[in-house]
Amino acid sequence: MAEKVESTREPAETELTEGEELEKKNEQMKERKVSWAKLGRVDSLNLEAGRVSMSHRHGSQVNWRRTLSLAFQSIGIVYGDIGTSPLYVYSSTFTDGIDHTDDIIGVLSLIIYTIALLPMLKYVFIVLFANDNGDGGTFALYSLICRYAKVSLIPNNQPEDRQLSNYKLDLPSNELKRAQTIKKKLENSKMAQYILFIVTIMGTSMVIGDGVLTPSISEAYDVQSACSSFCGEWNRFLRQKCCGGGFGIAVLILVVLFSVQRFGTDKVGFAFAPIITVWFLFISGIGLYNLFVHDIGVLRAFNPMYMVQYFQRNGKRGWVSLGGIFLCITGTEAMFADLGHFNVKAIQVSFSCVAFPALITAYCGQAAYLRKFPNHVEKTFYNSIPDPLYWPTFVVAVAAAIIASQAMISGAFAIISRLFPTS
Repeated sequence: MAEKVESTREPAETELTEGEELEKKNEQMKERKVSWAKLGRVDSLNLEAGRVSMSHRHGSQVNWRRTLSLAFQSIGIVYGDIGTSPLYVYSSTFTDGIDHTDDIIGVLSLIIYTIALLPMLKYVFIVLFANDNGDGGTFALYSLICRYAKVSLIPNNQPEDRQLSNYKLDLPSNELKRAQTIKKKLENSKMAQYILFIVTIMGTSMVIGDGVLTPSISEAYDVQSACSSFCGEWNRFLRQKCCGGGFGIAVLILVVLFSVQRFGTDKVGFAFAPIITVWFLFISGIGLYNLFVHDIGVLRAFNPMYMVQYFQRNGKRGWVSLGGIFLCITGTEAMFADLGHFNVKAIQVSFSCVAFPALITAYCGQAAYLRKFPNHVEKTFYNSIPDPLYWPTFVVAVAAAIIASQAMISGAFAIISRLFPTS
């Protein structure tokens, strides 16, 4: 009899365990549906990127045809800001004019190595690989840290995260030992967790603030500069009338620029990419022309010794001029903030093969022109354009300047959209 009772209990227990498992699965499905319901409108390009970003090797599964398509789109989204910096870098650096022609080579050397070290070396070869399953930005780094260490001060566990697998067998090494030591210190220190969170909030706020302020300031400046260049050749009265209505034109451009964002980053990228590509072709071609016509000797700027001589010759004034020189990398943070719209290889290809050579050639060409005409530093770019190409370049320059704000607009959108699954 005892054996019969035990045999009847066993099926009952198995039924209970099966029922509990079914209940748990139903609860998980409900949580998943609720969590997906919380998600708002998803950018169409985010969906494309999401299909290939479920691995820590973001973009490694994508074929080269898709990568080249994303690289082409990234030209219109990411590089508008840094691409239009040749319009104003030299005039912002030599605010009081050029006292010594060798200062031009010194400034060019600083520009070359600033672009080579920060956007190229730091972002393209280092920072882009610190992504969180394909997402970039400050909060992506914070989420990446929170995934491997219990330092989060805000709940960031979602049912969708259970599908992600970043399993990797780490063999014992000094690097692993050092990482475990840092992890324990972060997990055991509440102060370190608060500092990490505050730094994350500050960095995110700065990028979002840049995304809000950059369009309004840059559009107003670009429209005023365009009006001044266009109307200044006619007469003073026309110039005053044209520039007086510049702010109204800037507001109209901003309304249109923000209105087209609703179509998604992929469509905006395909619409803006041809304009920025033509802009890069123009500035690189004009740069080569000025380089060979005026002074090819400015290529000596690749020797870093000219940077040292520039600071020795100018002292404090040389250090102050760094504020204008660093404008050559404005908008660089968009390369990482906009990573979620593309992939690592796309950003690497577009910057290494298009943006970097075009920018270096443009700055070298302007330096060669200034070596021959140092008094034209106030409007270096427009003065260095050959006469047959002036008006086509002017039109493309105005269009590129309008698009320049798109980099930070997309970056701010990517960061804000990243906050939803985090909160």
